[in-house]
Formats: sequence, structure tokens, C-alpha cells
Amino acid sequence: GERLLMVHLYSRWFSRFLLLAIGLSVWVVAAPQAWPKDPRPEVGHPAPDFTLPTLAGKTVRLSEFQGKKAVFINFWATWCAPCRLEMPTMEKAYQKYKAKGLEILAVSVDAGPKSAVKNFMEELGLTFPALLDPDMKVFHLYRLFAIPASFLIDKQGIIRFKELGYRDWTDKESTKMLEQVLLVGVLAHHFEA
Repeated sequence: GERLLMVHLYSRWFSRFLLLAIGLSVWVVAAPQAWPKDPRPEVGHPAPDFTLPTLAGKTVRLSEFQGKKAVFINFWATWCAPCRLEMPTMEKAYQKYKAKGLEILAVSVDAGPKSAVKNFMEELGLTFPALLDPDMKVFHLYRLFAIPASFLIDKQGIIRFKELGYRDWTDKESTKMLEQVLLVGVLAHHFEA
């Protein structure tokens, strides 16, 4: 009796485990095929589109770069110490790769006057565009909770790398990441032609 009960419980547990394992396998196999139509801020997914104003008052829409440039999105603020350290390394990367098709969109989440952002950009000699997200709508769209945070998006609009926290964008690993994201668009263009 007791042994029969143990066998019964074991077989029920095993069958549930097997169903769960099969279900997870189907989900893992099927999920990547849904990704191209599922914009979410994760690697392998299309970058969620947004429109934000620049310091100069122009409007920039992320999807305008699709098919043309790889995009480096960085979320930051003037009061963020790691951002102040990271920005000059981004400027160096921008100077090195902008002619190769890289655009940097520095999304400021500062709630104060845009003059603070303008002064920060000038003080550090930053030449890439600063976008203004004072209500943090795009920050939340990208499901962020801290800054700095960066996304490298290929020319097809797919997120290839995500970095939460400070990164030196001139170091060897970062250089490789930037070159890979630029190369993805070039290879895809050659195969489409």
C-alpha cells in the first residue's frame, strides 16, 4: 500500500515535470520567431520607437534611422556622476564611428531647464545630439530604473547590446561591440542586395 502510494505520487510529479519541460521547450523554440514584431527593450528585439525634441528644438524619431544608421541610445542626466565620466568616452567613440554610420542619441532625463543640459554638453565638448525626456516617458518605455543606461541598435532597428551602468566606450570590449553593431547592418545590406 505505502509503496503503491509512493509510485503513484512519483508518477504524478514526473508527469507534471515532463509537461512543464515540454511547455518550456515549445516556448523557447517558438518565442524567437515572434521577436521581430515584438518591440521591447531587450537584446534581439526591435527597439521601441519614440520621438523626442532636441536641445535645438527639432524633433527626432528613432525609426528615421532604420535602414540608414546604427544608433547608440544613452539615458543620462546632468546630476549623474557616472554619466559625467561616461560621456567623454562616448564622444570619442562618436568621432571614431560617426562617418561609418553610427548615430548617438543622448536622452537626458533632467526635469530642470534645458539650459542645464546645454551647459553640460558644452562644458564636456559633446557634439552628438542631446534629446530631452523630462517626463521620463521614453525612459519608462525602455523599462529602466537607473542611469546611465545604453542600447546599441543595428541598422535594422534591432537591439544588439544593452548596458546598464557606466561603460568606457573606448575600451577594447566596447570597440568590438560598436564595430559589431555597425557590421550587422552592412552584412544584412549585402545579403538583401
